[in-house]
Amino acid sequence: METSQTVAPVVDVVATPAVPETGPRAGRAARRTFTTEYKRRIVAEYDAAPMGLKGAVLRRERLYDSHVKEWRAAIVAGTLDSPPKRGRPARSPAQARVAALEKQVTQLEAESAKKDEVIADRDAALEVLGKGVAFLEALSSKNAR
Repeated sequence: METSQTVAPVVDVVATPAVPETGPRAGRAARRTFTTEYKRRIVAEYDAAPMGLKGAVLRRERLYDSHVKEWRAAIVAGTLDSPPKRGRPARSPAQARVAALEKQVTQLEAESAKKDEVIADRDAALEVLGKGVAFLEALSSKNAR
């Protein structure tokens, strides 16, 4: 018994606007985005497909089983309709305070290092000056005899 089903590809992928790109990313494929209806339809089709044809659904739509697993989990959790959070999570006030203090410590250490260099230069100059004064005193005491 041969189960050969031909299923037309479902095309409900939101295309990114065709903006001519320039720069280092020009010519690279844009990341696909999917509508919630498309995700629900694909999960339902995948779940309804017989055991041997689940991979065919994925290949036809150019998806991975991780897509279906992720979308199914979002449907169960009720978060499929909410947009995914992008970027870094916001810092807590304590984390922001720590970052500000670390930045301040770095600045103070840099200032301290500069001041240490200035002090070392002055100490070296005073040492040379002291040797010069000692030399002049030795000369003047020799001439005074």
